[in-house]
Amino acid sequence: MRAIVIFASCEGQTLRIAHRIAQTMGKHGVPTDTFDVAKQSVTEIALKTYDAVVLGSSLHYGEHDRRIEWCIREHQRYLAKIPTAFFSVCLGILSKNEQDRHAAEDVTDELLSRNIFNPSRRTAFAGALRYSEYGWLKKRIMRHFAEISGYATELAQDYEYTDWQAVEAFAVDFAEYVLRCRHPDPIGPWPADATRRHQCHRQCVKERSTQLGNDTVIAGDAQTENANVE
Repeated sequence: MRAIVIFASCEGQTLRIAHRIAQTMGKHGVPTDTFDVAKQSVTEIALKTYDAVVLGSSLHYGEHDRRIEWCIREHQRYLAKIPTAFFSVCLGILSKNEQDRHAAEDVTDELLSRNIFNPSRRTAFAGALRYSEYGWLKKRIMRHFAEISGYATELAQDYEYTDWQAVEAFAVDFAEYVLRCRHPDPIGPWPADATRRHQCHRQCVKERSTQLGNDTVIAGDAQTENANVE
């Protein structure tokens, strides 16, 4: 049994959360890999070799990362068969304005609804304001958002709002759920190393394409398209 956390991170806080989830799940009996779609092509994920999947994205300007949405849509059928979890990272959940808090939740509802994705677990975590990593304009935009949300900040320092206890509790709960749903891997043995796992997946796709006599392979879902149309 093995799980994977697939995430999209802009300034790095979602990455930190994803790694904490993976580490915590590993400590509770579910070895877990991580995959950052901002650094690796989302089409390279050997998703069907995993028994459980966590998807996460930061929420910027009212939208989740489109690569995460693509992954959900592309693997919709498989995700419906296994334990899944979804998390958003958004400062809006800390807003003193009730409408802002509901807006953040509504965006997630819309994402899951339009992709017909009903994760076993879902949540939202507050992120961070890392002014030291922003450019001149983004610093001021982010400070403006912070001010209208009801919390004052200074450009000279960074602020972290993530509740790490909540992150770990989420990971423990999902790991326990995954173990309760445990079943024999129907796909067969795969390397424990994440990089080799994705490489083996690509090799299997190529071999399957050759056997079927197809010239075109759609990566990720291992679907094939016959290019020899007469």
